[in-house]
Amino acid sequence: MRAVNHRWIPGDIIGGNSGLDLVNTVSGWNHDPEDWIPDLASFLAWARTCGLLDAREKNEAARRAERSPVAARRVLASVKELRLALWGLISSLQHRKPAPPGDLSVINKWMRRLANSEQLMVRHNKIDVAMNRSISALELPGLRATAAALSLLKNPPAARLKTCPANDCGWRFLDQSKNRSRRWCDMAVCGNLAKVRRYRERN
Repeated sequence: MRAVNHRWIPGDIIGGNSGLDLVNTVSGWNHDPEDWIPDLASFLAWARTCGLLDAREKNEAARRAERSPVAARRVLASVKELRLALWGLISSLQHRKPAPPGDLSVINKWMRRLANSEQLMVRHNKIDVAMNRSISALELPGLRATAAALSLLKNPPAARLKTCPANDCGWRFLDQSKNRSRRWCDMAVCGNLAKVRRYRERN
């Protein structure tokens, strides 16, 4: 997998779910894949762009990484392991095949970490579940992406969970159109490229 220093913009966040957006930090899953979060800086930029970290949390995560670069590299490696496991699990669901045991093992590990990171709180006379304040800001994107992915995959909307068909893309997204007709991750990017290719083939 080739490392690419991608400049993240809001338009890149098309999954409709943070777990899918984590999977989409790889472009071209099935053809010459590119890793768009090759280092911690790009990972934190992605997490901020897709809303998994606010500005304060992003700055705190960067400071923690400076103080403990070994721990930061370990977190990034673990998140990439989660990314691959989610990709495998979603692929198995889409193709109605058994889930790979290794992928389930990784996701189960993150699920346990998520459970250990949360605590019950009472706010305005209502019970709420919040992240324990002792959790490192570096851990937050992976934990929050895990929570989003689990919420989606516990009851996956099969007809709306789609993969962009472009050979050099393969991003996953939720089709939230009324008639479930969305085909491309972004019509302005992959959709138009496909139209150009078809035109050139005909002419």
